[in-house]
Amino acid sequence: MMLRKRVWDIMREDFASVREDSTLSEAITALREIRSRQADTSFVLVFSKNDKFMGVLSMWNLIQGIGPCLLKGSVLDGNEVDWDSAFASACRSCSQVRISDCLQHDIPMLRPNDPLARVLEVFLDYRRGRAVVEEGGRIIGVVCMADLFKEISDSLMP
Repeated sequence: MMLRKRVWDIMREDFASVREDSTLSEAITALREIRSRQADTSFVLVFSKNDKFMGVLSMWNLIQGIGPCLLKGSVLDGNEVDWDSAFASACRSCSQVRISDCLQHDIPMLRPNDPLARVLEVFLDYRRGRAVVEEGGRIIGVVCMADLFKEISDSLMP
């Protein structure tokens, strides 16, 4: 079954995206929103102002982006009484960073007609659990490791 199926059979056309001039806070909001529909999604696509694909921000990139700010002693000093409020305030403050420094540019690209064996090959080569599906110079979808895993596991079940 896996040899006959193509990327278009498993790709997601619903994905989170932001513009390159967005803040980490805006990317976090977009990711949170898509996760309400797709709990296994862990990234946001980033586009330029003229809709050119720029790269991906993963959860890991988002955490890396706000982590140093959150860990600075001046953000969460030991004098705060309400730690929940202090942490929420620090997160809001730290997430105003621009996304350009956190962006992954080396993103695997697939075509809708690529066989699923190509998806497996790309995931193994890039050591990433996601790829962008491009057709005619436009991003039309994404494929996640969970999508490929489901296809493989369904093939094993009678």
